[in-house]
Amino acid sequence: MSIAWRERSLGPPGERLALFETGRTEPDAPVLLLVHGLGHWTQAAWDSIVPYLDPAWRIVALDLPGFGSSEKPDARYDAAFFAAALDRVAADLPPRFALAGHSLGGAIAARYAAAHPERITKLALIAPAGFLRVAGIVYAVLGSAPAQWLLQRRPSRGFIDRILRDSVVDPRTIDPAIRERAFALSQDPAMRRAFARVYAAAMREFADSHGITAQLRAWTGPTLILWGREDRYVPMRGMRDTKAVYPAAESVIFEHAGHVVMADKPAECGAALRAFFS
Repeated sequence: MSIAWRERSLGPPGERLALFETGRTEPDAPVLLLVHGLGHWTQAAWDSIVPYLDPAWRIVALDLPGFGSSEKPDARYDAAFFAAALDRVAADLPPRFALAGHSLGGAIAARYAAAHPERITKLALIAPAGFLRVAGIVYAVLGSAPAQWLLQRRPSRGFIDRILRDSVVDPRTIDPAIRERAFALSQDPAMRRAFARVYAAAMREFADSHGITAQLRAWTGPTLILWGREDRYVPMRGMRDTKAVYPAAESVIFEHAGHVVMADKPAECGAALRAFFS
């Protein structure tokens, strides 16, 4: 389903972020900020579930720097880089808002909530990265020069189709327009550079559990964790590590759903978010 997003940009030339809004426009409307995952963009991540969210909310989403319609600077794509991007967006929002993140966006959202708990009303994490304990050697290899070169090579259409297919249980849930946009974005060298550098920097930092758990526990507010049972990219055993950080969190496991649970189970995922935030 195509959503009538209101689009604008934020930030100086070279660092502009694409922002999208839907729902209410009144200044006093409650705000929900959505943060997508690695390689995704606003429409691919959220179009399927927005119709199931509360129409009383002002829904705001951003394309993370390096992805979608946001600019793709030649930068170090580390945790601080994404935190600064979220800070810029938050500065444009009311003093308090709700926050939801998927995959890489979940790691970014969790760290923002921990750093600024006074600004967040509720936090939802959908198959978040950065909680599942991963051997450091994995990201050391991905950050190596040969791996970085390989990640930045121009991919074939078949490769992109496989990445999308493996992100869900039912490939029919992926709109053909999403497939086309994913392939078109993958042909942009700046986007491929951003993708590779996330693995070299941000994901490596998020996977380093030393001292991170204590920092994340600074967020003690209402938390919801959603996961697809058949997630191939962030396996569901990550739920255990996430709940270790947020022992009081509500959690929902979706059967017959993969990493992009929003595509596999749009009505159920949207309903869970609506019930939690409303």
